[in-house]
Amino acid sequence: MKKKRSNNSGVSILEALVSTAIVGIGFIAILQMTNFSVQSIDNSGERTKANYLTGMIAEDVIGSKNSLFGINSNSEDIIYNPDGSISLASGADASGVVKFSEHIENNAWQANLNCGGSTLNANATDTNNVATSSSKQENIYETQNIDAPRNKQAKWDLIFNENRFLKCKSNNERKSLEIFSVCRWDSCTHNQDFVFDEPIYIGRVEMFLNDGRKRKFLYFQSDYKIKTE
Repeated sequence: MKKKRSNNSGVSILEALVSTAIVGIGFIAILQMTNFSVQSIDNSGERTKANYLTGMIAEDVIGSKNSLFGINSNSEDIIYNPDGSISLASGADASGVVKFSEHIENNAWQANLNCGGSTLNANATDTNNVATSSSKQENIYETQNIDAPRNKQAKWDLIFNENRFLKCKSNNERKSLEIFSVCRWDSCTHNQDFVFDEPIYIGRVEMFLNDGRKRKFLYFQSDYKIKTE
């Protein structure tokens, strides 16, 4: 009797190569999807932190709206005049003694970002005037001024200049605060006939994230003056 020849010849090399290629393509797609997911989570985390920090700046200004720049608000040298202006009992020049919002209106704040670099301390510099990380200030409240506005700005500088919480990828990114006054008179930044009191101060926190491609703006009322006459 003749033994019948088996038709099961197994898997050829060509079939094995095709199977390997298909599996490899699947793994590449999975790795790309994983990388995209990680980047998305990272970007989402940065936007969440930006939301908190934007709110922090607005709250700092609103919470200290009655504080005066450059002088302790409890100083007995301060005289509040009936027209709302401020003078000093010592006779010193009081032109620079203004409330927080008025100071920012004339001196907009912008972070001096250290983009693409390591966490640095803006107060420590080397011979090339470049901040060094060896003397990083751990406590952002370590240095205290006599007035709340300068303390708040110093805190913002330490947080953003040193990239403590937000990453900075390039010089296209920006973190800043501007305040605009709105009233019926020419003395304000913007003139609006519907404002009948003294100036209303509107703040704008601006943040450009992710190489400047993601932008966040927050507008808020930082202060106002009621017309007394």
